[in-house]
Amino acid sequence: MPPSQVAVRTADPDDEHDVDALAALWIAARPQQRHVDGAELRATLRNALGRDGLQSFIARSEGRDVGFLVLSRGPLLPLMDEPAVSIEHLYVVDDARRRGIGKALLARATVAADQVGAGQISTSVPASGRDEQRFFARLGFSPFVVRRVASVQALRRRLAPDDRTSVDPTVLRRRSLRARSRAMALRTRSTG
Repeated sequence: MPPSQVAVRTADPDDEHDVDALAALWIAARPQQRHVDGAELRATLRNALGRDGLQSFIARSEGRDVGFLVLSRGPLLPLMDEPAVSIEHLYVVDDARRRGIGKALLARATVAADQVGAGQISTSVPASGRDEQRFFARLGFSPFVVRRVASVQALRRRLAPDDRTSVDPTVLRRRSLRARSRAMALRTRSTG
């Protein structure tokens, strides 16, 4: 199927059609989430679109809105001075994929990067997102960092001091004897 004509426009926080379109696409991008209050979502999106350093674009093809892109502006890493653009969200509806919508949105990202003098465009892709990983790799994106995430509670548990003094000394001796016994058995097998 030949690529369809794609028009990409900047989402205007004062344009109700843009805010409604972005809200509908946002909900479509998150089918696993429970019911979302549409009015509250539109207010949140309107507020976010008005933030300095944040831009959003909506892709339209064949008479309907089929995707969106959200960019933020700032350095690639906090201690670097060179400006960069980060793709915060990129979404294309399922039935419009493989028709050039994502590429059209990313072409608009390059224009936005040029406008602010950014030399880099970055994105975060879920580790489990194989299709997304391939899409960005085909376009020349390469791994830069691996961002790992932990809940505060899990990290706190891991950072707690290892309290071996609470283990009974008899249990520690038994563990030590078992470990020595296993080591002896392995040595006997490997030499015998």
